[in-house]
Amino acid sequence: MFWNYVRTAFRQLRKHKAYASINILGLAIGLAGCLLILRYVTDELGYDSFHEHGEQIYRMNWDFNWAGSEGVGPGTPPPLAARLEADIPEVVKATRVYPVSPMVVRHRDRFFVEDRIRAVDPTFLDVFSFDMTSGNPTEALNAPNSVVLTTETARKYFGEESPIGKTITIGESGEFLGRPYSETFTVTAIVADPSQNSHIEFDLLTSMSSHPQVAYFDWSWVWMQVVTYAVVSPAASIADLEGKLVDVVATHAPDAFRRVGFSYDDLIASGGRWNFVFQPLSDVYLGSADIGNRLGPIGNRDYLTIFSIIAGFILLIGCINFMNLATARSVTRAKEIGVRKVLGSVRRSLMGQFMTEAMMYAVLAMLLAIGIAALLIGPFGDLTGKELEWTLLHPTWLPAAIVILTGLVGFLAGSYPSLYLSAFRPIEVLKTRLTTGRDGISLRHGLVVFQFAISITLIACTLIVQKQIRFFGETDLGFDKESVLVVSNQNHRLGDQAAVFKEEAERRAGVVSASLTTGVPPYYGFQDQYEPEGRDGERLDLISYMVDNDFEEALDIDIIEGRGFSDEFETNATSVILNETAVARIGWEEPIGRIVTYPGGQATYTVIGVMRDFNFLSMRQPIVPFALFHEASESYGIPDSYVVVRVRPDDLEATIANLQSDWERIAPGTPFEFSFLDENLDAEYRAEQRLGSLFLIFAGVAIFIACLGLLGLAAFTVQRRTKE
Repeated sequence: MFWNYVRTAFRQLRKHKAYASINILGLAIGLAGCLLILRYVTDELGYDSFHEHGEQIYRMNWDFNWAGSEGVGPGTPPPLAARLEADIPEVVKATRVYPVSPMVVRHRDRFFVEDRIRAVDPTFLDVFSFDMTSGNPTEALNAPNSVVLTTETARKYFGEESPIGKTITIGESGEFLGRPYSETFTVTAIVADPSQNSHIEFDLLTSMSSHPQVAYFDWSWVWMQVVTYAVVSPAASIADLEGKLVDVVATHAPDAFRRVGFSYDDLIASGGRWNFVFQPLSDVYLGSADIGNRLGPIGNRDYLTIFSIIAGFILLIGCINFMNLATARSVTRAKEIGVRKVLGSVRRSLMGQFMTEAMMYAVLAMLLAIGIAALLIGPFGDLTGKELEWTLLHPTWLPAAIVILTGLVGFLAGSYPSLYLSAFRPIEVLKTRLTTGRDGISLRHGLVVFQFAISITLIACTLIVQKQIRFFGETDLGFDKESVLVVSNQNHRLGDQAAVFKEEAERRAGVVSASLTTGVPPYYGFQDQYEPEGRDGERLDLISYMVDNDFEEALDIDIIEGRGFSDEFETNATSVILNETAVARIGWEEPIGRIVTYPGGQATYTVIGVMRDFNFLSMRQPIVPFALFHEASESYGIPDSYVVVRVRPDDLEATIANLQSDWERIAPGTPFEFSFLDENLDAEYRAEQRLGSLFLIFAGVAIFIACLGLLGLAAFTVQRRTKE
């Protein structure tokens, strides 16, 4: 019986080629879109799944409410890992990662800037299942100045020779706590390149003991610069562990707070919070949109939901096309059904026939969809920013997905037509010409309306996303981002010659102005708390840059009250410029001349100006209190530094070449790295741009499939009305 169904289905396909082509093409495009989105979604869901004991690994997050700021962040203090192991028996092991600022790495005449250097504890390679190709994972990072390279990094510096036992130099001139930034490291092991589906990205792993700043803050519970992971026993209750951890913090944190001029007890008594919470490893990538990740990328679970819904809609539109065309053709197949019933066919047999036809169309559509998806997987990966692979056996879920999707589509597309067509009465069919009736017409019209309602919804969503992207690109940020070069001086590559390079740059004909700064939008600045004058011990959370006299001019920032920094005054080192939000948060009506004090009275700064609010962070975030300190103040020491150069747009290539020439003369053998400020800002919204592009494409696909169905219905209607 089954093969009879198949032969009949093939006869129908050959007899009605146009009808079959429209159905198969509509279903194939819907299935191809569904397969591509499914590949993207499963790739996102697969992050960090390769670690052997991943279900027992948790990232520790800082849960705080302090001085008007509240949230959850990935930064933790250096002593947390040791306290977890010592004070909470359910914690089997803990390890720390310290993200090192980008540094120049050298081996002989080869040198590159590496921005994925991680300082880790010796237990790091025990906790995480990164594949080591040579070396001993338990000993590789025990000794100071040990480094583990990835396979690609080893090849970059050593070619095909074995790097084990050889040395590389990390860093440039300058000192921290009396030790030079530049250190010689011995290669102790090689690890395979991390999977692209890892929230921890690295090219070099250095021993934690090689970085004195971490050991220097080993007492501190307020220096939140390391990322801590814990391995817990399988039977442990996370809620109980977090309760115990509150007591651990209450025992050890107060002394650290007093050391920096704060009171832990006052913080808790006033309703504040200084806790640490466990986040499952499987949740870090997709569950950190509001938390962040200092070691690699983060995803967005909302995007996966949106794209999954879009895939379902596209597939549904294709199935609706099939149902519409099948019911519209019911009149031409009415006599066939009547004759079959007169000859003894029961309704179940007819339903089997029509379901077989639907399944055959689904199989043919799936075969075409696989070919379409294979052709488009490369461009689709580029669009999503991912390296996606596609073969019939990879990923491993693909064969099962193909079978399930084919069966689902065949069932959805064939269920209603089989029920509808098999219900015809043979006497009415053979006695007179059958009409589909108002119910059939109303259903088809309703399904067509539903198709286009989905398409219009996708178009509306696309327009909203595009409008948001335009908002990011066209809104006044409060500074001029055009024609600004950002030259990296991170880790003091220029040494004590930074001011010399700036002066040389200003002499170039293509340069309008230049400035030295520890930060530039959209990069995060240094964050600390200060006590505003007259606020009875209240503290203000300030993000700040240290800059020279020309920063406001270089970025065209408006000083709306008071003045900026200038060599005409000798008070630059004790002065500060606040933004409007900071002044409003403090509540000063006349801010000029008021004082902000670093806690403990270590330093005081006089407000000399108020600048107009500008978006120094992403526009996804509200403008927060911000300040500019002068470089002469030496308010803090951080390795980040930049030379901001405003250039004339004409003859840009010559200006960049001149700047590079100046750099190579002043700092020979050191990489000259630059970027354009407007491009850096655009990169902040790349996820939204990709979302907008995907919306646009899939909305177009949905409309195309819906129009295919409408074309089929129109063609069939014309065929029926030829006499008219």
